Amino acid sequence: MRTQHDEPGIPPTPPGGVPVPHRSIAVVADALFEAVLGIDEQGRITSVNAAACELFGVTSYPPPSGEMIGQTLLEATHVRALSDLFNAAMTARESRNTELRLVGGRERQVRARVTPLHESLGGGATLALMDQTEIYRLRTVRTDFVSNVSHELRTPLASIRAMAETLLDGALHDPEAGPRFLETIIREADRLVSLSTDLLELSKAEAGKPEPIRFDLSQLLSDVGARVAAHAERRGIHLTVQPVPLTHPVPVEADRSQIDQVVFNLVDNAIKYTPRGGSVVANVEINESDGAKEAALTVADTGIGILSQDLPRIFERFWRADRARRFQKTEGNVSGAGGTGLGLSIVKHIVEAHGGTVSVESELGQGTRFTVTLPLPE
Repeated sequence: MRTQHDEPGIPPTPPGGVPVPHRSIAVVADALFEAVLGIDEQGRITSVNAAACELFGVTSYPPPSGEMIGQTLLEATHVRALSDLFNAAMTARESRNTELRLVGGRERQVRARVTPLHESLGGGATLALMDQTEIYRLRTVRTDFVSNVSHELRTPLASIRAMAETLLDGALHDPEAGPRFLETIIREADRLVSLSTDLLELSKAEAGKPEPIRFDLSQLLSDVGARVAAHAERRGIHLTVQPVPLTHPVPVEADRSQIDQVVFNLVDNAIKYTPRGGSVVANVEINESDGAKEAALTVADTGIGILSQDLPRIFERFWRADRARRFQKTEGNVSGAGGTGLGLSIVKHIVEAHGGTVSVESELGQGTRFTVTLPLPE
């Protein structure tokens, strides 16, 4: 910790010569991730650690002369809530804490705690600030996730209930309406099954570790192409799968079932968002950059594309649901653009767990290109 009168990290012994472990306190404070400030009885800062300098935008540690050390809390931090917290703690002579948001530069959510010190420790108080920005972000992610799951469950369940009630009211015996309502129930039930399956797959991708084996990525791409060919034909999509010749395989060391899911999700997604008469092209090749080789899988389509401002959100959970609803209103020739909105999030987690990257390029109305890279075994 930096003090007002001593060399950096070594606070002085308090008046009266009472021996206290200041050196140990300073060493411990500098090792903490929390921001820690020492404050005297008059409310002026006497010491800070490196984390405190970083939190309040001081670019060097120890802080330059005239910055933080010797200033009041309000002068150094420009946060009145911290000054008020210090005054309340010193008046009560007991710890006080609060949560607040720090603005300016990078916005952060912190928990602040002021603890008055006994006279044997020199009096004054310590102020500790714990950065809880990531905790708050995760809470928001969790809340949004629960909200999105609830929405995705409620919509098909409401449809199933409405159709079932209509059938009970007599439509079951209607030769035209009966089969149509039953088909809707089956379709919505399939949607629920897909959602539960993708939620499980996402959970595995986030928490599980890949089980790598060596296999040929070009052969896997050919296998996936064969599986989706009939679906593409029914949709009127021209599908082209162009792996390198099998005499030149693309060997990767990865979890085959997970990479299969990555390839399938990308190709299936391209088919889903391409109008009838459009095309989807998938290929794999070996690239070399800075002496390191990598497998590069590309899936490109001539589909509806993505708004440029939406590209940063493309891998968010459930984002597809809003995108699909918007495009289905404007692109009547894109039918059946369904799914759970979890496919690309699953892709991202799997690829990154394998040390690879996934990127997207798109232009509204012109199509989309996804590129996945995976490191090749040495």
